[in-house]
Amino acid sequence: MSNVETIHVVHHCHTDIGYTHDPPVVWDLQDRFIQEAVDLAERDVGLDADHAFRWTVETTESLRRWLAHASAADIDRFCQVERAGRIEVTGLPLNLTPLTDADQLAEALQGLRTLRQQHGLTIRHAMNCDVNGQAWPVADLLLDAGIRSLSMAINSHMGGTPPRPDLFWWEAPSGRRLLTLGGFHYMWGWRFGIGRSAESLRDEWWPRVDAHLDAIGYGLRSLLLQTTHPFGDNGTGDPNLSAWIEAWNTAGGRPRILLSTPSEWVDAVLAEEADLPVRRGEWTDFWNFGAGSSAREVRVNRASRDRLRTADALVAAVGDEAAHRSMSRYRDAAWRALHLFDEHTWGVDTSISAPHGEDTTAQWMHKAHTAWEARSLSLMLQRDALAALAARVPRPDPSSASGASEAEDGFSPGDGVRADDVQQIVVVNPLSTPIAASGPIAHHVLHARGTPEDQTAGRHFQDHGSARDGLRDHLDATKGGATQVLLPTEVPAFGYAVVPRAQIVPLAKDLHESEEAEVEAEGFRLSFDLERGGITSLVHDGHEWVDPDADWTLGGFIHEEVDDRNHDWARRRLFEPTWNSEEVELPSGWQPDWPARRRGAEVAAHRVFHTPLGVTIVQHLRAPDTDGLIRQRVDVRRGHVAVETAWEMTTETHPEATYLAFPLALPGATARWDGGGLPVEMEADQLPDACRDFATVQRWVDLEGHGRGITLATPDAPLVQLGGFTFAKHIETATLDQAHVLGWPTNTYWETNFRASQPGRVVARYRLAPYRGAFDEQRAHRVGIEASHAAPLVQHLGEPTHPDPFPDPSASLLRFPGWDSGASPVLTLHVQPGPEAGTLDIRLLNASDTETTTEIASGALRILAAHATDLFGTEEAPLAVRDGSVEVTIDARRLAHLRLRV
Repeated sequence: MSNVETIHVVHHCHTDIGYTHDPPVVWDLQDRFIQEAVDLAERDVGLDADHAFRWTVETTESLRRWLAHASAADIDRFCQVERAGRIEVTGLPLNLTPLTDADQLAEALQGLRTLRQQHGLTIRHAMNCDVNGQAWPVADLLLDAGIRSLSMAINSHMGGTPPRPDLFWWEAPSGRRLLTLGGFHYMWGWRFGIGRSAESLRDEWWPRVDAHLDAIGYGLRSLLLQTTHPFGDNGTGDPNLSAWIEAWNTAGGRPRILLSTPSEWVDAVLAEEADLPVRRGEWTDFWNFGAGSSAREVRVNRASRDRLRTADALVAAVGDEAAHRSMSRYRDAAWRALHLFDEHTWGVDTSISAPHGEDTTAQWMHKAHTAWEARSLSLMLQRDALAALAARVPRPDPSSASGASEAEDGFSPGDGVRADDVQQIVVVNPLSTPIAASGPIAHHVLHARGTPEDQTAGRHFQDHGSARDGLRDHLDATKGGATQVLLPTEVPAFGYAVVPRAQIVPLAKDLHESEEAEVEAEGFRLSFDLERGGITSLVHDGHEWVDPDADWTLGGFIHEEVDDRNHDWARRRLFEPTWNSEEVELPSGWQPDWPARRRGAEVAAHRVFHTPLGVTIVQHLRAPDTDGLIRQRVDVRRGHVAVETAWEMTTETHPEATYLAFPLALPGATARWDGGGLPVEMEADQLPDACRDFATVQRWVDLEGHGRGITLATPDAPLVQLGGFTFAKHIETATLDQAHVLGWPTNTYWETNFRASQPGRVVARYRLAPYRGAFDEQRAHRVGIEASHAAPLVQHLGEPTHPDPFPDPSASLLRFPGWDSGASPVLTLHVQPGPEAGTLDIRLLNASDTETTTEIASGALRILAAHATDLFGTEEAPLAVRDGSVEVTIDARRLAHLRLRV
């Protein structure tokens, strides 16, 4: 028998943005749920009893929307019952996936400041439901946000089944500890009979639960059980629950049941002073493979996040009034759309069973809209920010810059463009380390539609057609020289450089084309497979990086499907749930021996191009169940090899996946990945019973051993499998028997709320950067960040100038940690406008295991004053500014928040 004396029942709505109803309907229903909860809580507010109605608001985004249009009287009523402890608001805005990184989580938590300061709400607990895990930095971020505890009610459907309930101290990357519950599924209270059947609870379920608790060693006297309305997801409060609990307790039911809030339960267990275990590592998520069902939008959303950070940083630095207005109007909406795409609900409950139904289509259109809205707003905000910076850049005399002739570069000064306006552009570097910028320049930056001085439509047309869906055929370089490229140009850290027209040349300039299978350039020697496609040998620094015994080439395209087209529900070959189990935990339904059919590609064309940017190899491939040719480009550059692959998916609804293979020759390697801003070492840094079948990474994966290693940047596609094909194996202990990485851009393996097919263009980029020596975290971060910002960020200088220009045509705006060499362990995560004119806020991360003192120095902007703040930009503490520099000391693995006046 267990020690449990009291069951704390936490009653809430599980927030699925679209699973049961279209998202606009869900948001309206959430308003009704909160209103009804206030009515029920107010009814019992004077009742000092276990059964008095209590309600938990699961996500702050639901509350934020209700507060935006609720009456002042209703808001006051809400706040009164919250202060009385009858409603609790928990701290996460949404049930977010591991697609978010540390900085995005910090942005997502900003709403807590308003809820606390404007409404006086006490928010001490965070809850997450359905999602099977969280990126490790969430523990530190919640602590920084004033949250003391977290409860996870994961859904074991196509997920994991850890022994639970499991209360432990989750040791954050910083070493601090967050009280964390791995709890039962959020509907298990109803399943066990609470609110439904006293006989079922007393005679059937409680004896089973009691035995289960005893078997797993649950020694606490208080047990938390969550429950929802009988409707299930997106349901309101159950008005009958209080009466049911009163009847149970009056009849002497055991255990005693208390209608509770999460914080009441936390208070109860802390009072027990139990010796709880400490666990350290990433809660690697089982569910996020569903993100592969919308690979295009995942890529778009990741790019939007980078653009929003760039826009924030430039507007903060230049202080332009018009750009500030645009930022204040659209910034929050852009970030909110970004977060909503990374929320855990991709589709309606019939997404797989009725893939072409109107409910399925409606929900996907609403979901996809969040990614595309974030794209549109981020492009606008970034372009305004670039123009604001360009206005303050001094214009060198264009007659002193040597420009290419019109005939040579294909430029014509017609269409309202003056020739002298395109003699110079400004190249911007939003990163905290210097870069050598190069790559294609958007056509309308050099050939303005309308007039160059147009600050309205013309400015925002510059990006039109520049972010091609996939590869340029590249071989439009031979079709009139239309593609213009920036030659490698040094740009200072967090700065800009004015570039003469001579640095921009046609891609077709001095183009040399061949069909050779072996290529040597920039210290790399590559051999290509002319039948299957991909790379059979990659030698750098005397080391062969391709495993010669691998079944697949490096960069090789693989199509995979469930090899059973006669099954009426083929996804059950991957996972077979048992819904009517009498066990407390549903059995794991994974089918480790699921039948997989894997096929590679065949080469239709292979060409090698020597361009002004370096050597580029283009292969056109044919592969099963893709529409048309796959186009793969390999760019050999100084220090790295980039592989970009684009293909068209079909409407096929049979469960399938695609991979890009990276079989590396590095026996005995240690694998690490970017877990939201810090390295997660495979197995060593993963919580027990978390997912080992695949990982969701942010910017990079790294394999290292025997004095060398390689970093694989993943700017577009966050899903990887390590060591081979491991999905659905339900691995208990991860080992890297072979140093093989599988980039996993797409799959349609989920069986409910993700897409059954994703027709259209998929693009996946990877960058391989080999190195000598031990793993260097800062180097890995830099490889990943630079891969995400591979395209040059440019603006023409044709718009009106600012009356207060910067003094130099090339400068750093500020000098952040690592600005000169990138060697600093402190990462600059985010620079954004401060609350007052002339201020900017900076978010830093000490990406090391020791306390670090670092410096921010003046550049084109002079630092006048500095303050340390908290996560929300409050509680300012002054910092000394000496000679235009400020030092800050940051604890190991901690975020630091600064406010500068410039």
